[in-house]
Amino acid sequence: MKDVGGIPIVVSRGTPYEIGYNHGKSHPDRVRKSFEHNLASCLKSGYVSKEEVYRIANGYIKNVEAYNKDYIEEVQGIADGAGLKLEDIMVLNSRTELQKLGCNRKNRSGKLISLHPDIEPEACTSIAVTGERTVDGATYVGQNWDNYPWSEECLIYHIIEQKNGKPSIAYCGEAGIICRSGMNSAGLGDGVNTLTTNAPVNFEGVPLQFLLRGVLDSDNLGAAIDAINDGKNGAVNNIMIAQRDNEAADIEMDSDCCGILYPIDSILTHANHYVSIGHPRYPYLDRGKGNSFVRHNRSDKLLRMIEGKISIDDIKRVFSDHGNSPQCICRHANQINLEGESLETVFSFVCNLTTLEMHFAPKRPCEGFLRIRPFDLLKER
Repeated sequence: MKDVGGIPIVVSRGTPYEIGYNHGKSHPDRVRKSFEHNLASCLKSGYVSKEEVYRIANGYIKNVEAYNKDYIEEVQGIADGAGLKLEDIMVLNSRTELQKLGCNRKNRSGKLISLHPDIEPEACTSIAVTGERTVDGATYVGQNWDNYPWSEECLIYHIIEQKNGKPSIAYCGEAGIICRSGMNSAGLGDGVNTLTTNAPVNFEGVPLQFLLRGVLDSDNLGAAIDAINDGKNGAVNNIMIAQRDNEAADIEMDSDCCGILYPIDSILTHANHYVSIGHPRYPYLDRGKGNSFVRHNRSDKLLRMIEGKISIDDIKRVFSDHGNSPQCICRHANQINLEGESLETVFSFVCNLTTLEMHFAPKRPCEGFLRIRPFDLLKER
């Protein structure tokens, strides 16, 4: 199996460096496109120079090494395999923090302001349903990943088998990124949603992509939550985590702290604004948009309106919903922001954390899902 819906499958095994090298060498063209597109996005959204982008990204190296030195070895492998420099791949893996620099500049009076308050860089929706409420007793987690159309040409479906005793991992994301949302062989999965405040980016923290890897390197929900709190996040973001033992939690990363949400009647949904009480912490303000409020509550409502038990097909129908179009859960490339760019749902997935099967939509979820058992592919040589 070479691809899933046209997205190339990459299987990487071995030490951190070997995993990274295979990642970079398998599709260096996609790594380079991912780097170039995201660098341009960082310069545009972060309102910074190229020199400042590299200085900040390089500054995160020591933070990541303190968090988990294996991750820098893997990033070095990606760079070597793709024919790029470590600094380039660090920019790519720090892109979330670099893009958010424009959300918290100080004006002449020293007040924090947003340079682009009306621009929404990503707009994902995540769902988890634990086994008490599902037809088969399995726990499910998934998300719609919304981004700019150019990101489609950067994607890989990456399956990792690690020699360091950590679980195997399967995720879809931009080539060159050390991890995105997906699941692991221990029956733990996640989804990620951007959050936006006017709080400053934390240069002493750990970038999101490495925290996502810390989550999927965990073998239980408690360890996964600790992987976020211990990381001292570089910027505000949200990670939803579920585990096959009928557990789930949503962690809203704030400035130097986190809010945690637990499923209500086995259902948990999230979009792109804070839900937990007391967050974001004073004096910072939530910059979430109205469509996030609609997607979060509509996905929750649609699931709770289902009579009886919830199936994976029910969850996929929610991800395919077009209510409140064009700012809907399943987005098509017809919502134009102030910079003349459109957002769309680039891919969608739902993980069965009991069977370790992923239902994956390589385009909009309304166009259909494919089934893949990623860890079975590790048996192929």
